[in-house]
Order: sequence, then C-alpha cells, then structure tokens
Amino acid sequence: MYRLRILDSKQFRALVTMDDVIPGVKEAYKLFSSGRAGLFPIITHEFDPGRTDMDIKSAYMDGAGIYGLKILGWNRDNPSTMGVPALAGLIVVMDIEHQQPLGILEGTPVTFLRTGAAGAIGAETLARHGSENAVVVGSGAQGRAQIMGLSKVMPCLRKIDVFDVQDVYADKMADEISPDYPAIQITARPFSSLEDYVRDADIVVTCTPSKKAFIKSGWLKKGCHINTIGADMPGKQEIDPEITATVKVFGDSRSQVSHKGECQHAVSMGLIMPDCITEIGEVLNGTKPGRTSADDITMFDATGMALQDLITAKVALERAEAHNIGTVIEMEQ
Repeated sequence: MYRLRILDSKQFRALVTMDDVIPGVKEAYKLFSSGRAGLFPIITHEFDPGRTDMDIKSAYMDGAGIYGLKILGWNRDNPSTMGVPALAGLIVVMDIEHQQPLGILEGTPVTFLRTGAAGAIGAETLARHGSENAVVVGSGAQGRAQIMGLSKVMPCLRKIDVFDVQDVYADKMADEISPDYPAIQITARPFSSLEDYVRDADIVVTCTPSKKAFIKSGWLKKGCHINTIGADMPGKQEIDPEITATVKVFGDSRSQVSHKGECQHAVSMGLIMPDCITEIGEVLNGTKPGRTSADDITMFDATGMALQDLITAKVALERAEAHNIGTVIEMEQ
C-alpha cells in the first residue's frame, strides 16, 4: 500500500509562491550541469501549426531523489473562445528509491511559476545588477510570470514597457497587473514602437509563440541582457540569429537550446557551434564565467526542462503532506 497525493491548481497556489520556486529551479540547473540530473527526449507535436500543439517533457534528478514527466497542451484560442488558459497539463512525480508515484499535479500553475523563475534566474545571474528598465514582449500568462520573476530579483527595476503584436492585449495586461507592482511603472506600448524601447532597455524578455524574428540585429545596447523564453520547439523564433552570433550565449540545456531553443537558428546556419553555449547551471556552480564586463550583451535561452517542473512539484507535495492538503489515494500493490 502506498499513498498518491493529487493537487489541483488552487491547492498548489496556496502552497507555493515565486519566492519558493526560484531557489528550487536554481538547484535544478546546478544538478543538471553537474551530472546529477538529466533529461529524456522531448516529444512534441503540432496538431494545427500556430494554434494547437503539445509536448511531453521528462527527466530524472538523482540529486533530489525523483523523476517524472509533464504533459502540456497549448491552444491559442482557448482564452477567447472558452475563457480558459491557453496552456493545460499534468505533472507526475515518481520516487527513485522506491519506484512509487508520489503525486499528480495540475500543470498550468507549475509551468507559470517555474518559467517565471527561469527568467528571474537568467536576469539575476547575467544582467547588470543595477538594471532599471525592461521590455517584455508577450502579454499571455508568461508575460505576467516573467514580470513577477523580474520583480523578485532585480531590486533596481523601476520601469517595464510591455508589448504584444496585438496592442489591445498589452493594454489589458498592463492595466490588470500594474496595481501589484507599485514600485515599478508598467506601461503598454504600441508594437510599432518596439525598436525604440528595446534600444534603451537594460533587460529584454521575449515570451511569445512567434515563428519569425521580431528583435533585430543591432537593437540591443551595450550591457543589455535578453531572456528568450518563447522558442521551445523546432521552428519557433523571436530574435535575429545575428544577435545570437554576436552576444554571450547561455542556455538551460546546451543540447536542448541547440535543437529546440532560440539558438537552433544560429546553430543551423553555422553562425555558432553548440559548444559556444554556456549552461546557466555551469555559471551557478562556478565552473564557467557569466557576465565579465558591464558592456557585455548576454542572452539566456530558456527552453524549459522537466527538471524545473519536478523540483517545483516536489516542494508543493512536501508542503501538502505537512499540512494535509490535497486528495490522497491509497494505492494497493
């Protein structure tokens, strides 16, 4: 007999915050780059390209005693047609030692926090510490998550300009989240003015489903840091490959970003080699340098790893057990 705990979205949110998730994701990166965690091949499929797709990501973490997977689906039209999030899925966590399932969690809130945490870690580790203004492109759930993450780790941040290819969505996001960040001026800008604001930004974040570059070569100023979040499948693209070829490039997984991340385009064109990419975990472990100059332009290619979901789910399950939260099923052998 063993116990399987199930947590829904509301229960997860009551147990875990962005402040709780950032240290766990940081630890996952460190374990991965030190060989104490690994990834299995990702399964992806586009049912209707640009509108509906799915992926299954799985991983193991010897250093944390768990393995498991996340299955996630995306439908661009869900918010407007059904009033539900574009992303939905499930996370399954297994115990390595006893080979028993520990829990099942609704995947959407975990994805929200762990991806926001990834962007936060990228900025905290690589951006100039005195960065004051940021540009965020994309007003979906991840636009909100990225702003939440930045607010936790960049204490000098005073201004965030938000953009969406459909200006009305940027307006909506800025209006809705501004009250949550009284110390930061959050303003929606017309997409047509993106270049002007990127040229002045200390931090740029892209979190869209785009398949065409919209950040062009030469736009990033000296000392800028860019988090590329949206490109997590073959064909997705947010920035000009010439940028990737001329900045200091970091990724969550060297192999993964070379094939599925923003780096895929520069690698396929022969502009960079995979071994030019430094893993963020190597920087966190102190085995590779990060930013070495105030003038460096740095880029963090975050494709997302199941490790992030598993470590976040583990925190939630441990807290749920301590507070007797969730549905517990007694499973017979």
